[in-house]
Amino acid sequence: MFILSIIPYFGIGQNKITGKIVDQLGFPVYRASVELNATDNITYTDYDGSFSLSSTKDFHWKINIKSKGYKPESFFVLNGGNTGNIVLEYNTDINKLLDGSSSLHQKFYWDTWNKEILFPKSEHLLVGLFNPSN
Repeated sequence: MFILSIIPYFGIGQNKITGKIVDQLGFPVYRASVELNATDNITYTDYDGSFSLSSTKDFHWKINIKSKGYKPESFFVLNGGNTGNIVLEYNTDINKLLDGSSSLHQKFYWDTWNKEILFPKSEHLLVGLFNPSN
């Protein structure tokens, strides 16, 4: 009787859901929230994008994934509890930045810095140096 009463304390009644969250380029997503649907059971991915959740339910689960800069995702985990890699898509703001259609593009890309910030239009300086009439 004693042995049967302590079995739940060792986690035999728990089922594990494991997986990895990556972005569209295959890089791990750090600190993405992974939540079992309709429960308070939530965890966050580590530096490698990996996560692990425990559940008393033993067949299939629905998990909700959220991270800043990405579209929210719902994913069904069926058998075995391993999701493999789940790919999150970038949200529209990040896509605009990557495509170069955002106003932030000029602040982050070297070609713009090279032209406008580091080497401003210097024709005025050169004309003054080489014009002996000044």
